[in-house]
Amino acid sequence: MGITTARKLDDEAIAPAPRDHNKPPLEELIPLEFREQLTAEHPDFLVIVDNRCGVGDRSSEGYQTGEADRAKCTDQDTYERCGKLAKKLRAMEQHVDATHTVVKAPYLQGGRMVDAERNALIGRIKAARERVLAQMESYLEAERKKQREAELERQAELQRQEEERRKAAEVLRENGISADVLPEAPPPPPLAAPAPLAGPVRTDGATISSGIEWRSQVTDYAKAFRKVKDDAAVREAIDKAIQRFVKATKGQVAIPGVTITDHARASVR
Repeated sequence: MGITTARKLDDEAIAPAPRDHNKPPLEELIPLEFREQLTAEHPDFLVIVDNRCGVGDRSSEGYQTGEADRAKCTDQDTYERCGKLAKKLRAMEQHVDATHTVVKAPYLQGGRMVDAERNALIGRIKAARERVLAQMESYLEAERKKQREAELERQAELQRQEEERRKAAEVLRENGISADVLPEAPPPPPLAAPAPLAGPVRTDGATISSGIEWRSQVTDYAKAFRKVKDDAAVREAIDKAIQRFVKATKGQVAIPGVTITDHARASVR
């Protein structure tokens, strides 16, 4: 039996057996648990949500408006009414958040335990695989070094032969003899066998390929930035960093190339 399992692991991934056959699927169980927790102390909570937030798709004709849709803010009185409604909606948000924390807790803990088991095993397996790959890459680098050294020797030999031919031609010219009588230059030594980087190599159920990985280390961020300043991810990171700085300084510090504006914002507690 052990041999059979090992062969399966080598050849293909094995799908885990399903658990808890008699339980409802999670897509049914979790919404049920969530609603039960929501309404445990507030049985009419979901009805209140409908009344205040509306029901259905707002872009459809069948949409039923809620208090939030009917709210208008045109003067101090309606401003205060809207504030009261916003406070009620905020309390509802907090109730949903608290329910989320309670319902999710056992699943979160279970997920963390599963993650811990997975991470421990994956860590061991990955470390072992990386040790093997390090051996392979060390071999490839050694072969590339041999190839480079062989090419340098070849070039040096070509230069030596060319220098000898040039000196011999000078001697002939000094004696009034044409350099054409010199024998043709011997063929250059053959190139060193290329390092095994072309691949792929197929062997006993595995396909081994190799290539070149280019790595980088930034030594001068200002200079490096000029090359990547138009990259979308770089611009997004800059936007976030600038926004953090503006918030921290409350917009009181000017930044070259940045327009800082202030906007009215309502807050209800």
